[in-house]
Amino acid sequence: MEEIVVIIHLLAAAVWLGGSTALVFAGVPAIRKLEGDPRGIAMKELGLRWRPLGYGSLLVLGLTGVELARHDWSQGHSPFQTVLWVKVGLSFGLISASYLHNFVLGPRLQAEIRDGLPQATRPRLVVIGWTSFALTVTVPILGAVLAHLAH
Repeated sequence: MEEIVVIIHLLAAAVWLGGSTALVFAGVPAIRKLEGDPRGIAMKELGLRWRPLGYGSLLVLGLTGVELARHDWSQGHSPFQTVLWVKVGLSFGLISASYLHNFVLGPRLQAEIRDGLPQATRPRLVVIGWTSFALTVTVPILGAVLAHLAH
């Protein structure tokens, strides 16, 4: 049964990491070439289509991650537990950064663009976006470390 949970966990990680990478390096740069309303509409549509897949995969990762950690948890302090807690903390950081990017700063920037205001939100949105991507890459690396420590 644990093998099935591992497979589901890895597939969910592939969806999140692969989708995030495609957005960062293909989707968003292509949309940036558009101007005016088409740019805003395309960016919004991309986000709306990605969210169920992306956040669904994060939910699956959380649920399967808890189950996998439960199998390898031992009493007392261990390197496994240290890495696990770092991974949990960074995962919550990833979720927070993603939420801030998609539901706070992104809509704020859209409003600035729509209203013809200076795009004051853009620098923070870019920093949060790259932070989210860095965490997206780091968290699965810690998962590989955990798999090594568990066996």
